[in-house]
Amino acid sequence: MYPVVTAGEMRRIDQLTIESIGIPGIVLMERAGQFTSFVIRDLLKEVEAPLVVIFCGKGNNGGDGLVVARYLHVANIEVKVVCLADPEDFTGDALTNLEIIQNLDVPLDFVSSMTQLRGLVAAEGLDEADVVVDAILGTGIRGPVKGFLKNAIEFINDIFLCPIVAVDIPSGLIADNTDVTDVCIGADITVTMGLPKYCHVVHPARMACGEVKIADIGIPPEVFENQTSSTYLLRPEDFFPPPRFEADNKYTVGKVAVLAGSPGYTGAATLTAQAAAKIGAGLVILGIPESLNPILEQKLTEVITRPLPETPEHTIGKVSLSAIGELLDWCDVLIIGPGLGRSHEVQETILELLTGFNKLAVIDADALYALAMHPDFFRDYANPSWVLTPHDGEFLRFLPDVGKDQLFRQRIDLARQFAKNHNVVLNLKSATSLTAAPNGDVLINGTGNSALAKGGTGDVLSGFIGGIICQMHTKNLLWTTAMANLLHGYIADYYVQKNQAITMMASDLLVYLDEALNAMLKEKPAEQ
Repeated sequence: MYPVVTAGEMRRIDQLTIESIGIPGIVLMERAGQFTSFVIRDLLKEVEAPLVVIFCGKGNNGGDGLVVARYLHVANIEVKVVCLADPEDFTGDALTNLEIIQNLDVPLDFVSSMTQLRGLVAAEGLDEADVVVDAILGTGIRGPVKGFLKNAIEFINDIFLCPIVAVDIPSGLIADNTDVTDVCIGADITVTMGLPKYCHVVHPARMACGEVKIADIGIPPEVFENQTSSTYLLRPEDFFPPPRFEADNKYTVGKVAVLAGSPGYTGAATLTAQAAAKIGAGLVILGIPESLNPILEQKLTEVITRPLPETPEHTIGKVSLSAIGELLDWCDVLIIGPGLGRSHEVQETILELLTGFNKLAVIDADALYALAMHPDFFRDYANPSWVLTPHDGEFLRFLPDVGKDQLFRQRIDLARQFAKNHNVVLNLKSATSLTAAPNGDVLINGTGNSALAKGGTGDVLSGFIGGIICQMHTKNLLWTTAMANLLHGYIADYYVQKNQAITMMASDLLVYLDEALNAMLKEKPAEQ
């Protein structure tokens, strides 16, 4: 599990290292450049007589790039350095490393216009490079890149077909921004220093970073220990399965009630209930409108079905409340919403069921719609025992003043604030899913891929969340929900190792669960 930091938090870590521990900034720069050079050398190990072109800015990121140039030069790799600034613009540690490079036999050019840059690339044949290093801009930028540097970034993206390695952050990305709001380098590999930043781990910004490698630049553990982070990236090795003991039986490992389904949406009910059972819940009862029971009894054999009195539209309604109440009294965890329908009566029924419901609940799909349509109810009755599982569109219904662009930019902060304000656990589903708790902690899921872009995968996730929660016997909903996310995404990763992403169906998440879970547990360090 990695802490994920903002640019400001990383600056404070660097300052403590320099000012309190006494490690000079130039030593940190040296380690950053050295680590990056090792990544590049590994990339080039099968290339004969490689050429590396390094684009440097005037700041510390450019200083890192100059250190990279020196280490590659010492390794007898041909290097050409292009500084997108004038010599007099360099100061501090970056200037020191510029002076070192100037004392070596390393080709070095300064350009400050696109005419110069295009001419240099053409004259020197730089577009034949085997690797390009982006050391132009670091984590200090706060807004879109403009002028010459913007044009230069666009030019680099267009001209060079070789792998691009970004130092710390692809130039043009904003470290705390989870979107790509303007032009930025499209990196194949990003070597970030110390700890990952928001842009490295959350889509869409994550796409511009390529593979992210975290460089140990010599910051002592005492510095990290003294810095509290509320945001973490979870990796497969962080997963642990719900425990099983010899004396367990179907009642001690949890009872899940699933309230789902309406005409045309029996699949959602089936996937959710099957997922809860497959992930280990001892008993699962699916409550569905009574006219759908013959269908669900055919679809499900390991799940108990409970026919419920229904409306003339064959949905749950006020007539269902008494029977559903018995189900709620029985269960340890309620999963509510998949495929229930959105009629006024369905909404009112959902709200009445949730009023005063203090047990663990996973609220998804049409139950989320009902809550979003009645914000006063949600403010009055929201409960820290509830897990809400919206995708982006469902989440934005709760935030009428927030648009998609803002959500893409501020996904982590918006999720954190929502969980705090509403006193619930939020599981925000997207290309990068994340889980936020009322105390402000956020866990970012490090698994998953585009195979999950298919109807029904969210229903399986809700079943996983409910099934894991009921077995863990804990109120730590943040962690148990994040474990379900981690496993859900890992199964998709496992699937695409063997198959094409476009062929995966939601039901394949259940088919491949055993194989993927065994593979995932093998990734855990031996001491765990």
